[in-house]
Amino acid sequence: MDWNDAATGWDEDEAVRTYARAAFDSLRRAARERDFALAGARVLDFGCGTGLLTEQLAVISGPVVALDPAPKMIAVLDEKTKRLSLPNVHTVAATLAEAQATKPELFAHGFDLVVCSSVCGFLEDYATTARDLVALMAPGGLFVQWDWELDPTAEEPFGLSRAAIEKSLTDAGLAEVNVEIGFEQPFEGETMKPLMGTGVRP
Repeated sequence: MDWNDAATGWDEDEAVRTYARAAFDSLRRAARERDFALAGARVLDFGCGTGLLTEQLAVISGPVVALDPAPKMIAVLDEKTKRLSLPNVHTVAATLAEAQATKPELFAHGFDLVVCSSVCGFLEDYATTARDLVALMAPGGLFVQWDWELDPTAEEPFGLSRAAIEKSLTDAGLAEVNVEIGFEQPFEGETMKPLMGTGVRP
């Protein structure tokens, strides 16, 4: 899939917006359950797309690094940060390795929160990326991902299994790893039920 092609009209897709709102609500719930303060947190939104999660987080968090390799997705987010007056959002159109090489100042301090919304299932090497992301976190930092659950019987299987998420996050060095249905959000006669994987950097 070419994510640059998807950028135009992405925010107008009500299913996408519904998903982002439900993900944010589930994040706030997970933060409450773990006694984690979202207010003022230093955030990395990995694979941020057009920033539908970023824009909700930025209102209450500290600085947000919004990272996505698709320049057109980032261009949409740049317009929104101006329109919504979100000066604490720092956008980067690059891979994680490219961003660290070209904008090291954004990664100089550990992140309190790393979020990955519908991203990890598309990665070529999810386990390695998880380790790279966890390495950027501050002690006590919270990691949260949402992904569709793998159905191996589907005609075109896609997503991640609960076991794969738990193993990858544990192997990456996270403690208190939990994988569950993040939310159940009805939409047009069906129900969105993505997995949510969470863990804390010791």
